Amino acid sequence: MESVRNALPVAAVSTRIAQADDAYLVHALYAATPGYFDIISIPIPTLEEVRTEIAAAERDERRKIELVIERERPPFAQADACFDAASGGWVVAYLDYKIDYPEPGDATVNLLLVHGALQDRGIGRLAVRDLERRLRGSVQRVLASIYGRNPGARRFWEGLGYTFAIDARPILDWYAKALT
Repeated sequence: MESVRNALPVAAVSTRIAQADDAYLVHALYAATPGYFDIISIPIPTLEEVRTEIAAAERDERRKIELVIERERPPFAQADACFDAASGGWVVAYLDYKIDYPEPGDATVNLLLVHGALQDRGIGRLAVRDLERRLRGSVQRVLASIYGRNPGARRFWEGLGYTFAIDARPILDWYAKALT
């Protein structure tokens, strides 16, 4: 995979809710980011498993799965596989979060996954800042769940002002940030 780490940062991203027809986009993103699945010790989900996951999210009114979109074509060979005709941009990340979980007034980010070739360009930071902006006034606290031993994820969330909040080891740690 062609890497663009240290390339110019991204100026802006937008999001849209993922629907069942978007499973192929999410699956392409998963396939381009195998390191994450290595960290959590599971195989990359199949296309059918992705469809099932999106369908489950559609049935849960508190859960949101969003595609993170960049308008300019990303500089990597597989970019066309991630083109989203619905938004006219490229899927560069995936955001899965739940409102009023684990407590009323909380929002928990279950997964923020940036395309493997586009990490370290600020996409994740922009996506989280945008999410915080959209949630401000409707939730008091945002939590981020970190699966497995993932020091990069810890550094990422701490860099955004999140602090250790809940120990659910051996599988999970939660970091939190107040939005008030």
